[in-house]
Parts: sequence; C-alpha cells; structure tokens
Amino acid sequence: MNNQSKKTNIIALIVIIILLSVTGVSAAITIIASSDVTYDNTNSGGSSKTVQGSIDELYKKAKALNGEMDEVYKDDILNGADPVLKGGMIPVTIESDGTVKYASLYSKWYSYEEKKWANAVILVDDPSENYQKGDTIKESDIQSYFVWIPRYRYKIWDLGSYTSAYSLSNLTDDANSATSVRHISGNARLIDIVFETKDNPTKDGVDNGCTTPLTAGDSGSCAVGNYMTHPAFINFDVNGLWVGKFEMGYQNSQIIVKPNVTSWRSQTVGTFFNTAYSYNRDLDSHMMKNTEWGAVAYLSHSAYGKGTEININNNSSYKTGYSAAANTDQSTYPGTYGTTSDKTQLYNTATGYLASTTGNITGIYDMSGGAHEYLAAYMDNTVGNSGLTVDFINSHKEYFDIYPSNSSTLTYNKRILGDATGEMGPFYYYYDGDNNKRYHNTWYADHSYFVLSSYPWFGRGGNYNDGVLAGQFHFARDTGGTSSNVGSRLVLAFNN
Repeated sequence: MNNQSKKTNIIALIVIIILLSVTGVSAAITIIASSDVTYDNTNSGGSSKTVQGSIDELYKKAKALNGEMDEVYKDDILNGADPVLKGGMIPVTIESDGTVKYASLYSKWYSYEEKKWANAVILVDDPSENYQKGDTIKESDIQSYFVWIPRYRYKIWDLGSYTSAYSLSNLTDDANSATSVRHISGNARLIDIVFETKDNPTKDGVDNGCTTPLTAGDSGSCAVGNYMTHPAFINFDVNGLWVGKFEMGYQNSQIIVKPNVTSWRSQTVGTFFNTAYSYNRDLDSHMMKNTEWGAVAYLSHSAYGKGTEININNNSSYKTGYSAAANTDQSTYPGTYGTTSDKTQLYNTATGYLASTTGNITGIYDMSGGAHEYLAAYMDNTVGNSGLTVDFINSHKEYFDIYPSNSSTLTYNKRILGDATGEMGPFYYYYDGDNNKRYHNTWYADHSYFVLSSYPWFGRGGNYNDGVLAGQFHFARDTGGTSSNVGSRLVLAFNN
C-alpha cells in the first residue's frame, strides 16, 4: 500500500473514532451508513464512494485474502472450477439487449445450472479506472469479449472408431427407413458432463473414470460409459479456458473479439497463430485448437448449454454474432443467407440468442457458419501452405493438436477423444441440394471430412452459406493457406 493510501485510511479511521466518541455508537452507525457520507476507497482497490460501502469492501477483501472464500460468489455446480481473472480482465454481466455491466465478484454474475455462462472483457487501453462495480461499460471501450469454459469430465458414448461412411443414393423423410434424414441425424444426445478441478481430476478406475488418452487414434483404458476428463483442460493443466465469444476481428493492427464486426479472414494459419500467440502472453493467448473447439461444442450440447444444434450465422458480410432468421431455409446446401433483417439478425435479439451455445446472450457465437474457422490442428509433418515449419510446431507442441501422418478423408478413428470429430459418427455419404455428394455425421448431418496430405489443416463450423452442413459439429480440412472465407478464434489458457 502506498503512502497516500495509508494516509487516506488513517484519516477515515480517525473520522470513525471521532464520530463514535461525539455522537455515540448508534448515531455514528447511522451517519456512516448514510449515502451522503463519501469516501474514496479506490487506492485500496475498492469501488464504493461511501464510508459504509468501503468498509464492506475492505472486510470482504480481507476475508478473501485470509482464505475465507465464502464471500466470493461460486457456482456450486462447478465444484471449484469457477472463473479466474487476470491481467485486466473485468467480470461482466450482459443484459438481453447487449448492455455490458461491470460485475461484482460477490454477487451472482454467472450460473451454469441456469445456462448463464461467465463473461469477461478486456478494455481498450485498459481505462478500468473509469468504471466501478455496477457501471455500464461503453461498447467503444471494450476491446474483446471472452466466455469461461469450466473444466469437466464427460461420459463417453462413442469411441469414434469409424473408417468408412455409408453411401446413400437418395434420402427420404420416412422415420422407418434406414436411408431417412431422421435416421442419419438421430444420434445427437445430451452429453453427460460433471465439472471438476485439476486438483481433483478423474482417476482411472475410480467412480467409473478413465485416464484421458491425449494421442490421436488412442482410446487408452477408456470405454463407452466411462467418464473422462476433457483433454482441452489437461493440455494446459487449468481449471478452465477463456474462449473468444466471437470469431476474431482485426482493428488497428490488433485482434479484437466483438459482435457486429467483420470476421478477420484471408490469412494463413501461420499468421493467425502468431498473431493470437502475441495477443497477450501473460494470459497464454493462442489460436484455438481442435480439442478446445470440442470442449465448447460438448458443453453446448449438455444440460448446461443450449442442448440442441446452434443456429447458423448466415450473414454474407461475415459480420460476427448474427443468426439466421426463422423464415430462412437451412435444411439443405446451400442455405439461405444475406445481410437484411429478413435473412439474418444480430446477437442481442431473440433470434440472435439461438446462435449462441447457451441459447441466450451469455454463450459463445459464430460456432456455426459465419467464417469457416482454422484450428491449430494438423496432420503430422505436413504443413501445407500454412507458412509454419515442422520444427516450429514441434517447439510449440502444446499449442497444436497433431494427427497421424497417414490420415485420410475417412480415418475418423484417428480422432483425439474429445475433439468432436470421430465421436460424431456414424457417417454417411449422399447428395446435397446442389446435387453433389458429401460426407455427413449423424449429429445434425454436419459436414465431416478428416485431414489428408493435400489438406492437412482442420477447419470448423462451416461458412455462412453452408446451410445444413454448418454447425458446432462440422469439421473439414484446408491447405493452411489464405482463403476469403476462413477466419479463426482466440483462446486464453493461463494457469490458475
């Protein structure tokens, strides 16, 4: 504490003692509690402008520092995997119209049981001194939005051991037909998730748990019905990840993560990776990996998320945070797209919420459609047009998901458990609305192509015009080079 802060606190204490001696205890308490008695507590890290409020803040802060964390809000369902803030990150609540407010850590600012995920923002030039708890934060002051994905284990329903796809010459809508749309899209289910911490991880053979196999193609000791810690949290040994709420934008030579901005595209994987890596090293920023995409996708399809398919962002100007209007046809390829309100609507509307992982404004957007998203996930020793080298990737292995060098289109069995690829089977091959055959998975018929030597980099989510092919369970491949329809996403994984 600096001298000015000490001086201010001593003066406040003297004032309180004088009040007690002159007016008596009851009268002094009345004066102290009055909203008219002001006191600037910002030097002590508080935000209140009244004596009583400052005393309350200092008391709660002291309890927290002493390890008595009961005063800080924690969601019981998370079992300790509550959000952790660092380096200028500000906890916020977001109202249904998009209004962002500075949240107090001592109030209920998130609830995963109620599908209200924790949000935080980083401000432009960190003008945090301009805001106090409860204040509305101006959109122009926000540089990036992030959403907390708590650490969890999930119950395995499929080991993803597929190496082929069923070929169908045509499809019907007959529920009793093996070639029906309903049949091939009927494998989606609520994913059974239990939150945990790195200090109490899932253990092999304990409570039906199995050790997470982190290698592509490996199942280890895991079997259908076992609970397995999702690999995204093991890679960085964290209790959770802060994931960009929207696809990356780019402004003033820096990444931004905001709604209603143009998604940053036409870059190589190398450019996306290096820019994301340099965003904030104190927060361990990086380009999203395949397993991290899977962690978000699985949580979205659990009791704590939307639990169904996410609406496509069909905004043909690649604006972030949009959702297809109800009257648009997304049942085939290509789907209906555009920029007018009869085609697409913004994130802070009733229609916009449907494109969120929670079905409300607290979730993550652009995981279906928008720009197709490059992931830091590739076929071993095949860098394509990424601009990266094998040596560079090997020296940064924790930031990449690496798949076998003999991967090919249908080698779904070379998945990494948890990456939302092979586990989304079985797979089918049939004609889409444009009269071209494609591979689809049974989770909403999303596009499903594994990497191979000529297209060694994974992409996720699909493009704005992909209709039925797009979704949080869509996966495909690309060269790693520039493309006008491919962007990426930012993740923070600092150790907590």
